[in-house]
Amino acid sequence: MRYDLVVNTFVKDALLNGKLVLHGGGWMWRPLVDVNDVSDAMIAVMEAPREQVCGEVFNVLHSNYQIRELALLVAGSVRLLGREVEVEEVEAPKLVRDYECSNVKLSQTVGFTPRRSVVQAISELLEQIDPNDRTALADPRGYNIRWLEMLNALTPQFEKFPAPL
Repeated sequence: MRYDLVVNTFVKDALLNGKLVLHGGGWMWRPLVDVNDVSDAMIAVMEAPREQVCGEVFNVLHSNYQIRELALLVAGSVRLLGREVEVEEVEAPKLVRDYECSNVKLSQTVGFTPRRSVVQAISELLEQIDPNDRTALADPRGYNIRWLEMLNALTPQFEKFPAPL
């Protein structure tokens, strides 16, 4: 489980803190896709005729969402469990990432369109996460940067970059 991805982070924050923070109002866009749809897309591409997909790059996404929309979907889903969730707007950071993608090329070339919505993903996360297990929700293995920093600190310098053979 990764808790450094936007939907997962919102679910974790809603459960742990009862609060979701929207930087800059949350108007930034993110293209999202469920991991199950990613694996199905990979299979669809592998099964497609070679001449259609060889050397091609495909975006795989269900939809583009504004961060604000995601926060409201998570807050609403957690509220359905009887927990209060506050949504707070704060100032935007200096570096703001904002991007959208299209799934049209994959859909037209291979005939594959992701089906799993963010609402489904949120629902499944809420079913699978124990909201009272604060240790699991804070485990560094759920955060790429924290995990890599921890591994880097534990790895002796000579093992980090082995000498070429």
